[in-house]
Amino acid sequence: MCILATSDHPWFETLKHIGLPFYDLKANEFFEQRWSHYENFDYIFDFTILNTTQKKLLLQKITKEFKCPIISDLSLHWVDAHIEEFPLLSGAIAGVFYSPRNTHEVWAKDTNTYQAILDVFTKLKKECVRVTSPGIGFTYPRTISMIINEAYFALEENLAHPQDLDEAMKLGVNYPLGPLDWSQKIGLKHIVTLLDELFNVTKNPRYAASPLLRIKALKG
Repeated sequence: MCILATSDHPWFETLKHIGLPFYDLKANEFFEQRWSHYENFDYIFDFTILNTTQKKLLLQKITKEFKCPIISDLSLHWVDAHIEEFPLLSGAIAGVFYSPRNTHEVWAKDTNTYQAILDVFTKLKKECVRVTSPGIGFTYPRTISMIINEAYFALEENLAHPQDLDEAMKLGVNYPLGPLDWSQKIGLKHIVTLLDELFNVTKNPRYAASPLLRIKALKG
């Protein structure tokens, strides 16, 4: 197995030390190397954070170069569309969004792929939940993004102070974190990226990102 990653992925540092071939795509010209031993890769794991166009280009390159099954982190993307477009995409992971329980959704085409995902998750000391229909961004990232988005709309309208919003969700519905604190741990730009993907695919206004959330994401 081979790991491809970008340094903005939250698992980047851990992935470097799990004993598998590892390549930082932003630091190495991975595709310019000669891969006479490529047939030894049973799977290529893609832990890159890219926009939809860049992700598709990367999957096209992997498919052209290696001809082996791909398992990709598609936390921010329309997973079903990627599965249909790329036959070698045999697994998908939702690893970008911080999970208080250290548990992440995965999709696998078959038993061998699921076992490969389990092997990597064991090395990472993470748990996973297998899903049959990941949709756009899987269930947890999609749901928490909408909750966080509503919190930022509330801030725009001066309905509550930030601390009050977080306390209300923790004490009122027993969330492990408030939506604003949660958003900081996930990364605002990731939330906006997923919301934009949801909106672009569905055209449903409920997925439109809060202007305040977008501004804060741009400011980092």
